[in-house]
Amino acid sequence: MKNLRIAIILTSLILIAEIAGGIISGSLALLSDAGHVFMDLLAIGLAWFTLKLSYRPATSSRTFGYHRTEIFAALINGITLVGICLFIFYEAYKRIAAPSFVESKVMLIFALVGLAVNIWVMFKFRGYADLNMRGVFLHALGDTLSSIVVVFGAISIAFTGLYIIDPILSILIGVIILFSSFRLLSGSIHILLEGAPKGVDVDEIINALTTIEQIKGVHDVHIWSICSNVHLMTAHILADDVKVSQAEQITEEASTMLKKFGIAHTTFQFEHNECGETKLHDIKH
Repeated sequence: MKNLRIAIILTSLILIAEIAGGIISGSLALLSDAGHVFMDLLAIGLAWFTLKLSYRPATSSRTFGYHRTEIFAALINGITLVGICLFIFYEAYKRIAAPSFVESKVMLIFALVGLAVNIWVMFKFRGYADLNMRGVFLHALGDTLSSIVVVFGAISIAFTGLYIIDPILSILIGVIILFSSFRLLSGSIHILLEGAPKGVDVDEIINALTTIEQIKGVHDVHIWSICSNVHLMTAHILADDVKVSQAEQITEEASTMLKKFGIAHTTFQFEHNECGETKLHDIKH
């Protein structure tokens, strides 16, 4: 939370600085980077908001709590990034058709300041498993790369006087933004569509469960995610005719095993005979 608050303050300052720098220097690349910084600010703000919500307990109307707000925030970030990209491409097209003057020295100064802050944010948010936090990292990584591009562009314009370099670099920044947004959209949509967590092999899980002595088979398996780090599983367990106390022991052993796969929330239905026409190992996820 502390890192998020500091990142919000620094990113806000960089946004103001890059907008001012872009207007003063006449650089579309710097203004494009400011647009990316704005999306960073939105991402960090949403991450902070959803992190606070995730601490709220579950209720009778929201039995899973507020974890999924992370995914909605990530989806919003991805969509808005695509929108800012389209705007950048449109402005770049106009400037390629009619290149305009760019004050390269001013452009370079503001780009270097932005680069320093982006690097700090990127390193503070690296390594998070949380999808929304990873979204913040991707934003910062994209901004760091685009800041490097702007620095390179400012130096190139200063030495060559070719102002067309500025809109060309803007297009490159737009491509970087698109790459980040597509990854974010893909991850959030996969979770919203109740897809099995990435990296989880359902067949491997079933094979692992059937190594437990009393379990004869597993079917009607459902594995999905509430958010990027909360995974759930339900399944029908075909077992010997056991007492309730034995069923509890099997459940505990199976649940402990599934934690190794990153699945912490499980619900099992025990059956002595295979139910209905469902075939053993029938997987639905």
